[in-house]
Amino acid sequence: MTFPKSLAAFAVSLVLASTFGLADVLTYRLDRETLDRDVRKIVADHGGPIRAGLWIGGPAGEALYASDPGVNLPTASAIKTAFLIELFARHAGALDDSPSGLATILKDEHPAVAHFTPAQRDEIREGLKGASVRRIGGVMMGSVPASNIVYNAAANVTTALLGGPEELTQAIHDRDPAFAPIMVRRYMLADRRVKGDNEATPAALAAVLQRLATRKVPGLDAATVDAVRRSVLTKDEPNLGRHYWKDGDLATDPITHVESGWYEAGDHPIVYTVMVAQPDAGGQTRDEAHRHLTETAKRLTDTLVHSALAVETR
Repeated sequence: MTFPKSLAAFAVSLVLASTFGLADVLTYRLDRETLDRDVRKIVADHGGPIRAGLWIGGPAGEALYASDPGVNLPTASAIKTAFLIELFARHAGALDDSPSGLATILKDEHPAVAHFTPAQRDEIREGLKGASVRRIGGVMMGSVPASNIVYNAAANVTTALLGGPEELTQAIHDRDPAFAPIMVRRYMLADRRVKGDNEATPAALAAVLQRLATRKVPGLDAATVDAVRRSVLTKDEPNLGRHYWKDGDLATDPITHVESGWYEAGDHPIVYTVMVAQPDAGGQTRDEAHRHLTETAKRLTDTLVHSALAVETR
């Protein structure tokens, strides 16, 4: 942890630490003005129209820093963390069983898979036939290896098992009032123009991650929360801590990239969400625009995370 430059400031930080907890001390000491300037420069460097929402903070409470945290943006696959919670909550105690109704969902005519090609549907059935709830969750999150088609189809199976997009949305909202901005409108890889995008605010996605970071998810017992956490992608990163994450991207319009996750750095996790979108490729090829937006999102994420962790661990 960094010590303030003056003894008086250090005394203030000790009072804050004992009264409000570490997250408030970090809020007090984080140089928001510099961070905001850095964020604005990265967005300006991107060029062209871009919507961006950012949130970074501790395991509970308000953000240490946020920029448009209440803006609704496409989630791409980052929404799957909320899906995972609902899937495991619905099947708690039976995670190693194959869920009832799976075979019906995998049939050609089911809306969870009907928009895939015949060859893709065969691939999906090969990858998910008879799968346990735990395996479906792991494939959906990317922690269990699978092709991109099967990876997205696992999220669609999850959505169907939970009653479809509308019922899944309601389940997410019922879980925690902070999740209310999360909207499930379509199955993964279905046409985004028909029923609209899956959307959320940076603050709502961050709230999902905060609950997992603290192991306190409303309505879930400790064993189920641990199972959810084990299905999230993780990696130990030198000088940063254990990293749990779920990203997402879409190359169709609006081009979208999302970075979300948390670092368990010491006893005090740092939670982050970065969501960016641009209306179209502009003067670039679609691949160039997609790659450029991803680079911008990662620059923003690195800036937020390193700023926050430097305050906490230096």
